[in-house]
Amino acid sequence: MKFTKLIKTLISVAAGCVITVSISNVAAHAATTIPDISEWQGKLTSSKVSKLKSQVSFIINRRQYGAGYEDKYADNNTALYTKYGVPFGEYDYATFTSSSSAKNEAKVFYKHSNKNAKFYVLDYEENDVKSGSTNSAVKAWYSQMRKLTNKKLIFYSYQSFATTYANSARKKFDAQWIANYSSKPTIATDLWQYTNKKYVPALKQKVDASTILNSSKPISWWVGTESMHTSTIPSYYKSVVSSVTTTKKVYLYNSSSFKKANRVKSVSAGNTIKITGIKERSTGSYYFVTSDGNYVTANKGYVQA
Repeated sequence: MKFTKLIKTLISVAAGCVITVSISNVAAHAATTIPDISEWQGKLTSSKVSKLKSQVSFIINRRQYGAGYEDKYADNNTALYTKYGVPFGEYDYATFTSSSSAKNEAKVFYKHSNKNAKFYVLDYEENDVKSGSTNSAVKAWYSQMRKLTNKKLIFYSYQSFATTYANSARKKFDAQWIANYSSKPTIATDLWQYTNKKYVPALKQKVDASTILNSSKPISWWVGTESMHTSTIPSYYKSVVSSVTTTKKVYLYNSSSFKKANRVKSVSAGNTIKITGIKERSTGSYYFVTSDGNYVTANKGYVQA
C-alpha cells in the first residue's frame, strides 16, 4: 500500500516529503511485523508463505485498485494465507469518483474478496471525487460495505490526507490505520504504518509495515474469531451474545426491510430467540440476525439481552 500512485510517490521523494526513520519503540522481533502486500511483491509461493507465518502478526493484502482492476496475485496470495494459517485482511485502493461510484466499488471489492479475511480496509489516499463531497463518498463506501458484511471495516490513509478529505467520514469506521513515516501520527490511530522499508526475510525484500498504537485494539482484536464489528455499537447491543428475550410480541422477517410482506412468523412475549449477529442500518439503528437466518428488531422496547 503505497502513498498514492507510483508517479506521485516519486515526486514526493524528489521533493523530500517521504522520510523513513528508525522508530525506537517499534519492536524489532520479526513476529511483530504487520506488512501490507500487493502484486508489487510478486506472486507468493507456498515456501514463502509457510515461512511468513512465524515472521508476521498478520498481513493486509491488496484486493483491487479501484473497481476496474483486481490485484493480479490477490487470489493466489490469500489462498496461501488461508492454507498456512496466516491471518489477513484485504484492502481496496480507492479510485471512486462519487458516492454512487464508491458504492459500486465496495460491491466489487466484497464480491472478489476472500471471505476468510478478518477485516476489510478502505485505502483512501488520492482524491478522484468529481461529484459531491469526498466525505460523502467515503461514507457511501462504508455504508455499502456494512450492508454486505459484519466484519470490521478499517480506514487507511496518511495523516494529512485523512484530515483534509475524510475527517468526518473516517470516524465511522471500526479502526483508523494511519501512515506517517517521519513520526507518530498526531491524530487518533489504532494501527500505524511507520515505514516502507521493513525487511521481511521470507519475502527477501523490504515492504510497508505497521505496528499497533492503540492498546485497546491489540493483535487479537484484528485477527480474533469475532467477526462482528462492535466499536461503534452501543453497550446494550454488544451485550447480546447469543440470545434475546421478547418483552412484547415481535415478528421475524426474511429481510432487513421490516415490512409486513417480509414477515415470517410471530413470537409472543417471554420467548427466547437465538442470535448469531447484529447489523447496523444506514440510519444508525440496529437489528439482530437470528440462528435460523431471519431478522428481528433490536429495539429494547421489544427484546432484551
